[in-house]
Amino acid sequence: MTDLSLDDISRVFAALGQSSRLKIVRLLLSANPKGLPAGEIQKELGISAPTLSHHLDKLRQVGIVTAEKERQWIWYSVRSQTLKSLIDFLFEECCTRNQVISLDEMNVAPTRESEDAEA
Repeated sequence: MTDLSLDDISRVFAALGQSSRLKIVRLLLSANPKGLPAGEIQKELGISAPTLSHHLDKLRQVGIVTAEKERQWIWYSVRSQTLKSLIDFLFEECCTRNQVISLDEMNVAPTRESEDAEA
């Protein structure tokens, strides 16, 4: 079970549904765990400072990015726990409907091959 509610997870996916934000997260993951200063993100992705600030604020609001001030720079990094929660959520129900059903449960007579295998 994840530590995020379904509404929280929906908000994170909505934030990641914007291509610039997804690029920001991927870039920050490439520099994980230290992260990158805003100026370097801006330079790498060619995003204006106000637009980058807007995207980083949105990513922080949903809990996928953190910001830490170091001297005159603000370093941004991805919260790995949030990404783990998203992956856990997606795989939580994985394959639960693909349970093996025995022939007895289906009330099907065994085939000759299955009788040979039991012998």
